[in-house]
Amino acid sequence: MYDRSSPFASPQPPGPTAKSAVALQVLRHAVLACEIAPGAAFSEVEVETRYSLGRAGVRAALQILVAEGLVAPLPRQGWQAKPITGAFIGDVITARRQAEKAIAYVGLAASERERVQTLVTLAAALAGRQDPQALVTARMTDRQILDLLAARTNWFQRKWLRELWDHSQRVVSFLESGEVQYRPLSREGLFEALAASDHAGATVEILRDVDHFETFASRALLRHPEAVLGQSHKRSARRSRVQKPTHSAGKGAQDEPRSTSKS
Repeated sequence: MYDRSSPFASPQPPGPTAKSAVALQVLRHAVLACEIAPGAAFSEVEVETRYSLGRAGVRAALQILVAEGLVAPLPRQGWQAKPITGAFIGDVITARRQAEKAIAYVGLAASERERVQTLVTLAAALAGRQDPQALVTARMTDRQILDLLAARTNWFQRKWLRELWDHSQRVVSFLESGEVQYRPLSREGLFEALAASDHAGATVEILRDVDHFETFASRALLRHPEAVLGQSHKRSARRSRVQKPTHSAGKGAQDEPRSTSKS
């Protein structure tokens, strides 16, 4: 009889559920990193070919991304990555100011406090480094801190917070350039306030971070006003609709999406 527990047994290929999860992870990253440019139209065949994914997994992943507000179906044309405009960025900032206040009231168990403290210390060590990899790691560390804190809120709050942070990440990828880069603020003040159950102090730290994001977006938009006008996706009809993956900290606003409107 075949022994599945044998150390010599061959690993099983991923099933349909696992393949869908992989497709979702790949496509979400492609949208958040603006490899699929904001406003760009694309077909299922294009992303299947570009990312070596199966049709069923791609379709399931796209439906989830629709629910998260990252893509939208285009009748008889395929799909579109949601455009990023000044109004959209303003909505994200307004929503974050309201939703993130819930974090000020979370309570952390001893093991969770230790984990957050470790991440806060790591982020502080990365703060003074200017190399691109340090910036990537700093952003990943900051998101880990936020996700740990969000995990202590209720299901609805956790869902809203994570989606807002995903949209914020996408805004950074779209607007960032060599001239304007986004670097997370220290979370030491927030951690200290939470450890002391100082809800008011934690709220101040949370809103300070949202202000920091707003300042970055404002500076970037001044350099790229086409995003404010919502016209950035009209200027790249000759570009490939699905951009090649990048390993940089973020894509600049010069990576403009392909127009989906007819002239």
